[in-house]
Amino acid sequence: MHRLLPLLLIAVLAVTLFYYLPARRFIVYKLGISGDLTTSCCSENEVSSSLGNFDEGANLAIFENQTVDYPKTSLAASFLKEPPDPKVLGTKNEAGEDKWIEVSLEQQKLRAWEGERIVMEFPISSGLWYPTPKGDFSIWYKTGYQRMKGGSKELGTYYDLPNVPNNMFFYKGFAIHGAYWHNNFGNPMSHGCVNAPLSQVEELFKWAGPVLADGKNYVRATDNNPGTRVFIH
Repeated sequence: MHRLLPLLLIAVLAVTLFYYLPARRFIVYKLGISGDLTTSCCSENEVSSSLGNFDEGANLAIFENQTVDYPKTSLAASFLKEPPDPKVLGTKNEAGEDKWIEVSLEQQKLRAWEGERIVMEFPISSGLWYPTPKGDFSIWYKTGYQRMKGGSKELGTYYDLPNVPNNMFFYKGFAIHGAYWHNNFGNPMSHGCVNAPLSQVEELFKWAGPVLADGKNYVRATDNNPGTRVFIH
């Protein structure tokens, strides 16, 4: 009996942890058996067909199964009144120095570089439930606003977020974008995207290529209008 006691205690502890939602959620995601197929904020098709417009009809935002406050029309109007300056967009600055974005997953920080100078630096939140991809990318699509939906209701990771601002897609449906639903920057929070504080990511969106045409809230990178490099490590 004494020999069985440790095994019984381990079994009881394992069952308790599995039915305790935070522990269960952590375990099943780490083991890849969560059943949640969300691997980024959007599918590649959703991104490429998006016009990036603000959804005036949105009246509900959900993050981790909880209702959260969401951007109102006034924020959209403010954004649209301040178009980016074409002189600061693209892959080089006016001095001809390369512009690129660095994301450190270990430090949970984003840095925008011009040559060897850091021109922006702020905390981010990378992938918690699905890893943010590492590698050398470039922004292939930008949208002013995007609806993002995914996660698992059963595990408490479900989200349905309208009007996510300042989206810079660097790999398929993975993006650097603003996050209005949490303020826990510096810690992983997402399904793979790079969440950033609203004011800083708006500045980054205006700084990074490709260039948006007047009156448009979306743009796809081309050879003549390239996207800024994004290096994630």
